[in-house]
Amino acid sequence: MKIKQSFYTIVMLVLFSFLNACNLTLSKSANFDETKDSNYYLSQAEASSGSKKIDWQLLTVRALINENKLSQANSLLSQLPANLSPEQQKDQLLSQGEIAIRKGLPFNLNQLSADQLNDSQSYRYYLIKLVLDRQARNIDQQAHDYLFLQKFASETQKKQVLNNTWNFFSKLSGSQINKISVLEDEVTLKGWIDLSYVYLSNNKKIEIQEGDTSKVVNARNSYQENQLKIAILDWASKYPNHPAQQLVSMYTGQQTLPVDNVKTKKVALLLPFNGPSKIFGNTIRQGYVEATKFYPEEPQQDIILLDTSISPMDSLIQQVKEQNIDLIVGPLLKENVAKIKQLAPAIPVLALNKVDDGRIPSNKMCFFTLSPEDEARDAAEHIYSQNKRKPLLIVTENDLGRRVAKSFAKQWSQIADGSSQAYVQYVGSVDTLKNNMNHNSGIKLTGRPISFEDGSATTSSSYTGFDAIYVYASYDELTLIKPLLDLGTDQSIGNGSSAVAFYSSSKSHVVSTSNDFNYELNQTEYADIPLIVDLTETQSSNIPENIKQDYSLTRLYAMGIDAWRLANRFNQIDSYQFNFLDGLTGKMSTSSQCEVTRALSWQQYVYETSETSEPTETTEASEASKQQSE
Repeated sequence: MKIKQSFYTIVMLVLFSFLNACNLTLSKSANFDETKDSNYYLSQAEASSGSKKIDWQLLTVRALINENKLSQANSLLSQLPANLSPEQQKDQLLSQGEIAIRKGLPFNLNQLSADQLNDSQSYRYYLIKLVLDRQARNIDQQAHDYLFLQKFASETQKKQVLNNTWNFFSKLSGSQINKISVLEDEVTLKGWIDLSYVYLSNNKKIEIQEGDTSKVVNARNSYQENQLKIAILDWASKYPNHPAQQLVSMYTGQQTLPVDNVKTKKVALLLPFNGPSKIFGNTIRQGYVEATKFYPEEPQQDIILLDTSISPMDSLIQQVKEQNIDLIVGPLLKENVAKIKQLAPAIPVLALNKVDDGRIPSNKMCFFTLSPEDEARDAAEHIYSQNKRKPLLIVTENDLGRRVAKSFAKQWSQIADGSSQAYVQYVGSVDTLKNNMNHNSGIKLTGRPISFEDGSATTSSSYTGFDAIYVYASYDELTLIKPLLDLGTDQSIGNGSSAVAFYSSSKSHVVSTSNDFNYELNQTEYADIPLIVDLTETQSSNIPENIKQDYSLTRLYAMGIDAWRLANRFNQIDSYQFNFLDGLTGKMSTSSQCEVTRALSWQQYVYETSETSEPTETTEASEASKQQSE
């Protein structure tokens, strides 16, 4: 009897150990922490052995993939032993699939069975499947993929999935929506489709008619926005339990993050107040400390100014620690942002620039900036939303132009789901453009696909037949590019009668423009911050006169105000929040790693014969801003 009991005990212990080992592997797979970098997981792997070591190696691979270090991830996968457990084999295949889709390579998803995966693995599975279905241009499968992602997403992933799902459905045309098959019990999918129809029907571009003034155009835009709000509220009443209910407040103007529930926040504002960048630092500082004039209902802050132009970053961090600071706002210059990211102080940081070094900060660090790359991404979103499918970028042939092209192309690829691509044509300097004008050498509508690696044009043959042109150029450059385009195409591009829509950036939008410029750019859509495009009388009276006369300074001033509002809500800010705050620099959202992005305001130049504007003068601030952005 005792022998039987001993045997039974041994069997149960062995079985318990086996099940415990399986659960360990499952928990390792399911509890991957994206805030930890690959160095952390690699150190854990090096300190382990046996099956545990393999678990940590697989997590290291996932971290390397997140950091886009695909060669290192592949190398580590190749070092894994052949005798992996079933759970480890699934993770290995999922990592191989993630690497394949990032490289644009084929992957056989049939190697995995969806019904044999845990929730974390299922989420990765459907992310891979979604990319493959995008490549196959299968709208129906993509729609269902998003529903599965919602089902298997973790709590921290749900916001991202919701935003991505709406990003997909809101871009569909009527014919694409009709391709989605809906079963009778798929109520959530039916809700998404109905919301797509609502958005499609009430978000059409306002056509400018001959004789329309800017006031008339703005009134029509306001009326359409109101109609969209009414239609969405009607949809919300029909689908009270739909996950997209979280997006309703975004379109009805009711969504905003609450201020932090704390006493007066002590903030260290780290900016350059001397040297070549002092004009940026001092203008942002002025906006920051005067923000209460615009939002008197928000709590005050105890602000301490620290000059990054005269003290090294480690010394400033030490001062911050000694003064019991609650939040660091800044620094502004990239090299200082990289340094504070490396130092990773225990105090949270709202940086006013960002660096793409692949490192994930160990402290809470968010990034808020006015970058040309962000503006290019917003332009891609706006142009695609107007049912344009073959855009041509015209940018100067320099590092700034290539960065803008790369950012636009990446965003276009994401929202177009591989159904179309962006093209670029590089142009020379102002002197080169003037020389072309003198020789009647116009700009032809030709372009080449954009490389994702560096923004350069690929070597494949040129393309024509574009339906949209986006020009990222200065005012002086645009005044030459537009007539050269008209000359090269023998038509007036973008004036309403042309089949090609014309878009420009804030870089060319200045305070005073010549009457000839307004005539040449009539009906051209341009992007800028709300404080400039949607300026109210009250806001105008609060802006200092020297800043009001220069849009470059106005943007920096608005950045300071928005940074102050973000600081008041810093504890509420998280990754993947969509349109959580209507700022003076744009509608603010957050993407991965708490990067604050902005949707700009879009308006059109309207030529009015009664206007008599003088040509703009380039101020010292405008010239400094130009040098900084480049």
